[in-house]
Amino acid sequence: MEHDQPMGQMTHPAFGDDPQEALMHLASGFFGPDLLPSTVHVEAERVPEPFAGLLVHHEHMTTVLEQYHGAGVVLDVLEDHLIGDVYDRKVLLRTPRTGEVVEVGIARIHFRYTSDAVRDEILRRKAPLGDILIRHDVLRRIEPKWYFRCEPEGPLATAFGRPLRRPVYGRMGVIYCNGAPAIELLEVVTDGRSS
Repeated sequence: MEHDQPMGQMTHPAFGDDPQEALMHLASGFFGPDLLPSTVHVEAERVPEPFAGLLVHHEHMTTVLEQYHGAGVVLDVLEDHLIGDVYDRKVLLRTPRTGEVVEVGIARIHFRYTSDAVRDEILRRKAPLGDILIRHDVLRRIEPKWYFRCEPEGPLATAFGRPLRRPVYGRMGVIYCNGAPAIELLEVVTDGRSS
């Protein structure tokens, strides 16, 4: 994997300069207009531990969550839409032992930048994106752009399906596949102690 730019310095045409607008652009189709004000942009250095360790890096969330929770994660695709070569989906990642949701995510995948084999496996809805890209040996660069605090009563936090006592945190960014901006992501995680 290559890492050319400092954390948070990535530029992508789908993301302007306003993190709240970018959040709405990517996620409001799945979560509606109520994302704001319960989801607030925060600088990377203001993301507290253990969320900073879970989010502020250039690695696949699948890998980081598996290390943190000591087990693999399984994918649930809750809703998806394929229009032309653009595939949007709302997902949960769960630990297989307990079924607990450890990530709520939105992905916008531009299939013009993937191989047919990667596209076909993503559309099977069986494995997390990170696993698929790693197994297909796609040259990846993961570039986080923004970080968010999600209040317990907001739609991103309630998507975990259990009451949360504290905020959870997330990140937005892009996965470049073989140098092309193939995947836009919103990934919100729990630390296992928020509920």
